[in-house]
Amino acid sequence: MCKIAIIDHVGKKAGMDCYDSSLMKGLQQHGCYTTVYSNFVGIDPQTLTYRICYEGHSKGNALVKFYRFIRATCIAAYQARKEKTDLVILHLFSANAVTLLLVFIPKLFGLKTVVISHDVFSFAKNDSKIIKNIIYNTLSNYIVVHNSYSYETLINSVHIKNSRKVVIIKHGGYVDHVGQRTTKEKVRREVGLKEDEKYILFFGQIKKVKGLDVLLDAMRQVSNDIKLVIAGKPWKDDFSVYDELIEKYGLENRVIKMIRFIENSEREKLFFAADVNVLPYRTIYSSAVLLMAMSHGVPVITSDLAANAEIIEDGENGMLFKSENADDLALKINLFFQDQSFSRTMADNAMKTIRSDYDWYIISREYLKMIND
Repeated sequence: MCKIAIIDHVGKKAGMDCYDSSLMKGLQQHGCYTTVYSNFVGIDPQTLTYRICYEGHSKGNALVKFYRFIRATCIAAYQARKEKTDLVILHLFSANAVTLLLVFIPKLFGLKTVVISHDVFSFAKNDSKIIKNIIYNTLSNYIVVHNSYSYETLINSVHIKNSRKVVIIKHGGYVDHVGQRTTKEKVRREVGLKEDEKYILFFGQIKKVKGLDVLLDAMRQVSNDIKLVIAGKPWKDDFSVYDELIEKYGLENRVIKMIRFIENSEREKLFFAADVNVLPYRTIYSSAVLLMAMSHGVPVITSDLAANAEIIEDGENGMLFKSENADDLALKINLFFQDQSFSRTMADNAMKTIRSDYDWYIISREYLKMIND
């Protein structure tokens, strides 16, 4: 039996709990024994193995945090080695001292590693070229990216000595994490929205690269009966900048702000309550929010970045607008709300896309194929 472990120090803090548990479930369906070492217990705890290693490791001063991180990672790697794990999966969003240790410690215990390069270049802009080279060329046995755009960016920006170990494996959907759909009117009452209004949802961490300012600019040009729900916590960004734009554009009565971390249960209600999810990103390598919205059967309007365009066929399972073009975004939003049958068709097609192309059972098979090859 193949034994695979996921060591994830982020986990539920950034929604990686859904990713990890879905991948685990897919691997188990292929006969693998899977364990996740993180800070959460996810779906199917009776059949999937969760081990809490990183609970509270981010609390305290910098020295305490560093010690707790090292200790937790050593415990996870030791347990994985003790259980004779064949492969350890690690998530990479940046190449810095912390991620270097995250990849190095399992190797220190003699474990094979696959690094999933979620962000080829860190949005925090704290990548080290030296560390990136060490992680990709020395410490990782395999490198996974989620689409062709990320593959080309990685190959062209980092000198990978053995390009054969870089494999494209899709980011799966979130069907396993979506509860039973309820009526839009009921769920809107539960989250404090009006039953008969039209709502756009902007969901997720608020970063400059997410283009919230572009969406606010577009809101000036859409019908006044359309409102915007902003749900998420700023990350290395100052929300006062957006407050100033809301006031400047006269949107105070049309923007509902939930500027905080959104728990999973509330997240689901917000997706069910929304008419459309808008993702006005400037840069993205792969979007979990896009796949999450589609998994909830929510139509999406997103910028025409290469990573998004690999998922969305404009006018079929979603809509694409010209990146950073508020005028084009406003045009697409107005078009969306003019035709309800059009929006329903896109929602149905989005669900079909998730079930046919982004199923974790199929995706996890690609990991096993990569190992066997």
